[in-house]
Amino acid sequence: METVRSELSMKLKEFFGLSRMTHSVLDIAHPALGAILVFGGTPRPFTIVIGLLAAFSGYTAVFALNDLLDCKVDCEKLGGYSGKRECFDLDSVGLRHPLAQGGIAYRAALGWVLFWGVLALGFAFLLNPICSLLMAAAAGLEAGYCRLLRVTHWKTILSGLMVAVGGMAGVFAVTSAPPAAMVVVFALWAFTWEMGCRNIPNDWSDLEEDTALRIKTMPVRFGRPATSRLSFAFACVTIASSLLFPFAIPMRFAPVFQAGALAAGIILLVIPGVRWLSDQQTKSAMLFFNRACFYPLAVFVVAGILVLI
Repeated sequence: METVRSELSMKLKEFFGLSRMTHSVLDIAHPALGAILVFGGTPRPFTIVIGLLAAFSGYTAVFALNDLLDCKVDCEKLGGYSGKRECFDLDSVGLRHPLAQGGIAYRAALGWVLFWGVLALGFAFLLNPICSLLMAAAAGLEAGYCRLLRVTHWKTILSGLMVAVGGMAGVFAVTSAPPAAMVVVFALWAFTWEMGCRNIPNDWSDLEEDTALRIKTMPVRFGRPATSRLSFAFACVTIASSLLFPFAIPMRFAPVFQAGALAAGIILLVIPGVRWLSDQQTKSAMLFFNRACFYPLAVFVVAGILVLI
């Protein structure tokens, strides 16, 4: 019995790592924030439950899809470099690249992606057919990003669009006709966060490895100092975008929300970002990356408390 439990625990850890569930769970904050901002309060229980199931399923499938499509490159990476892995990285919670390590069979990984992907599309359709289209588009953008791995550094734009489009499903979960200004501001907020706070610092930490493997990234193309400054600029735009939400959609206690969102941005983005710009160390880049991953959740918590008052 103990052996069975141990094997089951290891297998769960492998699938946990395949979908990088630390990230997938945190990313639910994007559509959740969009939903409560547009709705102006707490959606009905059906929307909350189905929305959470759709978001969890969707992000679980998309993150696993990344490892599935990048399996060959991940196999080349394993054992090659260890600089980044010496620093704590949210990606390392759960087994790193379990498919490439042989812990999960390719067919099992494909089945995992299809299972969660079909669930996501089904739950999203129950909310609004537009939501299922947005989720399918997000998966397509992720696939395009992976296919361009060694083609162009501009593929990072697809990653930003993927997060923006996926998060937008939360907006359309509560209305079929959201204000155009809200759509623009929310997309800008999610896009710049993914670009500057997650994608670029993650690639920045992998510079030597990506160069050796001929992977095209912004840091490989433009160098570390320039891309760290670009990343910080995107982070500042992300914070500024969060302050525009009350102008795009009616919101109670707007000044309080702006103060909370600004505080979250300063603590989780600006402070670690300034440290990273100053010392140009991998440890600082990963500190910025790890804290930035909690930023959407922090903004959601601020908005969530206010809608409950």
